Amino acid sequence: MTEETAMPSLVLLPGLDGTGKLFSEFVRVIGSEVDTQIVAYPKDEPLGYEELEVRVRAALPGNRPFTLLGESFSGPIAIRIAANPPAGLVGVILCGTFAKNPYPLL
Repeated sequence: MTEETAMPSLVLLPGLDGTGKLFSEFVRVIGSEVDTQIVAYPKDEPLGYEELEVRVRAALPGNRPFTLLGESFSGPIAIRIAANPPAGLVGVILCGTFAKNPYPLL
């Protein structure tokens, strides 16, 4: 493993806005010391957690270790992926999120 691939990537899963734009300042501050990847969700189609999990899994790095950060709405997606971890997953960070829907009747 080279020095570049020895450090895991940080894959950022966005909150309810789905764009990942709210991560821009965070990514700017951590700079090039950490390889980051933001996975945005499609705005033009309503998708549930199962469909979003499939999309996130398809976007994960296949050639290096990575840590998954699930913010807000994406926490359950990060948890679902961690429950059946793909190759390369070395950690999960949950940020201001929940493990199950706090409003199950909605």
